[in-house]
Amino acid sequence: MTEDLTWELIVVGGGPAGMTSAIYGSRFGLKTILLESKVLGGAQATSPGIENYPGYAFISGIELAEKMKEQVRKSGASIKEITEVKSITLDDNGGFHLDTRRGVYQAQAVVLATGGGHRKLNLPGEEQYTGRGVSYCATCDGPLFRNKTLAVVGGGNTAVTEALYLSELTDTLYLIHRRDRLRAEYIIQQMLFDTHVEILWDTVVKEFRGDEQLLREIELENVKNGERRTLKVDGAFVALGSDPESKIAKPLGVKMNNRGEIFADGEQKTNIPGLFAAGDVVESMKQIVVAAGQGAIAADSAYRYIREVPRGPR
Repeated sequence: MTEDLTWELIVVGGGPAGMTSAIYGSRFGLKTILLESKVLGGAQATSPGIENYPGYAFISGIELAEKMKEQVRKSGASIKEITEVKSITLDDNGGFHLDTRRGVYQAQAVVLATGGGHRKLNLPGEEQYTGRGVSYCATCDGPLFRNKTLAVVGGGNTAVTEALYLSELTDTLYLIHRRDRLRAEYIIQQMLFDTHVEILWDTVVKEFRGDEQLLREIELENVKNGERRTLKVDGAFVALGSDPESKIAKPLGVKMNNRGEIFADGEQKTNIPGLFAAGDVVESMKQIVVAAGQGAIAADSAYRYIREVPRGPR
């Protein structure tokens, strides 16, 4: 059977933003396909539990991802997993050509929902205990560690903001920073200094250790004297920021900030006609509910672009 490569709307990325966009694109009557380089789910699939997505007091990340995936299928949108988009080009008529291992897909509009990857320490035990004590999102996972002994790794805005949030959830919290001063903005540094958070200066993490199930401790080293110590913790939040997966958009001339996050307006439009962006790849709050909302808006904008429907109430 010959692969169908011609679509009205192509969604690139299978996280919450991408799946929501595919659902709405199909509901609007657009011939829609979702292309995902791995499997559907996105970063949410690694979360041990989600408590801030409306409708669920608690749900695991993988379970929520599976529910979204099933809804995409029921919507009528096509799904192609293990299909990395290698490049996107524009033709003379404003159409998009997406190069993949399956061939070159063509679309009238594209939604980029490629997400972003959390910066990792790449240390022994980090991958093993991710989702079992090691986390990259305090807002997502913090409530699961209420009244536990926690550590935040980092010294920039991300780390200090997450430490401030976690300080409301537990009485025992460490901030581990490799330097003797923080890099965060002055005002939030002062807010942190007014809390009970203990800052471990000139200190780096060397290893995450635990048992067969959960993280139990982290090994630390003082960068000035080389002394090592073991810190008993229930959870460790690596807060080094994130890197948006936006490199595929750069050859098109898509406008981005200095972190590589795509600029999108309130209708999720980029500066390229017919190209929309949603989720963690854009400059916005990094939350599942936000990504889903942006995915819906992006699909609506793509529909209006393709069908030449003016903006107005639905």
